[in-house]
Amino acid sequence: MQANKYKRLLFTSFLSMLFLANSCVEEYWPELSTEANQMLVVDGKISNFSGPYTVKLSYSSSINQEVDNPTTSALVSLVDNLGNTENLVEISPGNYSSSTGGMQGIIGRSYKIKIQLSNGKKYESDFEELKQVVEVENLAVEESVQLADNDLESNQEGYQFYINSKLASSAKTFFYWEIEETYEYHSDYRIIFLYRGRRYPVTQYNPYGLAKVINEDTLFYCWKTRIVPERFTYSTEYLSSPIIKNLPLHFIPFTDDRLRYKYSILVNQYSISENAYTFLDQLNKQNNNQDALFTTLPFQVRGNIKNVDDSNEAVMGFFMAASGTKSNHLLTKAPDHIRYTSTLSFADTSSLKIKNVLNTTLAISYPIYFTSLYFQNPNDPMAEADEVTAYVERQECIDCQKKGGTAKKPEYWDW
Repeated sequence: MQANKYKRLLFTSFLSMLFLANSCVEEYWPELSTEANQMLVVDGKISNFSGPYTVKLSYSSSINQEVDNPTTSALVSLVDNLGNTENLVEISPGNYSSSTGGMQGIIGRSYKIKIQLSNGKKYESDFEELKQVVEVENLAVEESVQLADNDLESNQEGYQFYINSKLASSAKTFFYWEIEETYEYHSDYRIIFLYRGRRYPVTQYNPYGLAKVINEDTLFYCWKTRIVPERFTYSTEYLSSPIIKNLPLHFIPFTDDRLRYKYSILVNQYSISENAYTFLDQLNKQNNNQDALFTTLPFQVRGNIKNVDDSNEAVMGFFMAASGTKSNHLLTKAPDHIRYTSTLSFADTSSLKIKNVLNTTLAISYPIYFTSLYFQNPNDPMAEADEVTAYVERQECIDCQKKGGTAKKPEYWDW
């Protein structure tokens, strides 16, 4: 969990005070202790899914900053209730990972982490048990309208995704869902030519001697997968039967371009402890209501991490043991009546520009991609359109992988 998600949750004293007098509003911002800017933030979990597992360590930042302060050079170890231990490796600043063939979560066992910072401070979490898995029954989707949160917004039409679970073995079961979304997107242009430092014979249709690509669609279609940032939790404590039926989770409006071609979600459904559920639930309430006028006072969301030698030190975050199961992929796309518009990125047909790119681009930037455009002479509507080579300045608009996706179509992508 990133530190800036907690920065508004540190104290009960920093809420802006509103004084109403003669129709004027005066805001009061109290001075905050700078000690709150250096709280340790811990985010990690172990599950019954295959590792590696990652623990992220960082320091909290001040309320007016949006920076990530990774905690580096720490010693982090994963421990189970049988005494087995695995030391994690720092794979990037503040991110500590177990090995691929290392410890794996086993249902019924309990796990915790131990942390020693470079300054000698020691921390550890409480033991968390991996609960029994509750299987997903199915996912469902339907067109819906999401009502506006306030008068400044408007209602949104879109897709509402629902989840159904099978019957849990415990009447008091706590759920946490992570949603993995995948969507298809396209480049602005198809690649017709490429340049890797070698010229070929010049022709009428290839005046710069570029290499002709075999498959013009190679980097035109891409698919991007990511974890939806929202957190979804639920408790069966007050249900007559511990089963989830048509619980609304993810909503995506039709105006979102991710629905343009095809869109898929996969849900990881986790059973977690009551303490983990309480932590996530409180965090959701704080994040969802922090800008509302009539809401609960902010309070510090306490996790399960503590300083071994100083129990009074505030530490943010939670190390979670989550027993999970995966749903099937649910594919959909925007209804046919929804229309999307987009502006093509600029493609330069200037001979001077193209020659300059070919002569000055360093080999580290190869390959360079080019497209072809057709122009009709406005003074001669009967003439055939001329095909000209064009350079796309923003190469991510012709190489779809540069926008973070992959050109490999998922196996499940066909209807």
